[in-house]
Amino acid sequence: MQPPPRTDLALPVISISNLGKTYASGLRALKDVNLEVRKGEIFALLGPNGAGKTTLINVVCGIATATSGSVRVDGGDIRRDYRATRSKIGLVPQELHTDMFETTWGTVSFSRGLFGRPPGP
Repeated sequence: MQPPPRTDLALPVISISNLGKTYASGLRALKDVNLEVRKGEIFALLGPNGAGKTTLINVVCGIATATSGSVRVDGGDIRRDYRATRSKIGLVPQELHTDMFETTWGTVSFSRGLFGRPPGP
């Protein structure tokens, strides 16, 4: 029996394969990370301080460069297709502070503007 065909929802929007990051100091922040996040999924990174969560996000967003492995976002390679791939990623930094009563949508719209994107839904 054949497996069912993959639909758009089954395709990974983020695909991380054997990702590693070692800083110049010798600190290994990531070791062989493998992860797929599919379209429509809600995903969270949880772990103690120093576990590599921020490093992983920075590599996926193109802020830091991985030592090994690959990251694909919506089919594009974060290294080879940097501009096209980076344009598909939106990051709302933890330190982003606007009006304390701002809605989530308002904050996301503001953040999109920081990256030259329209404030659409």
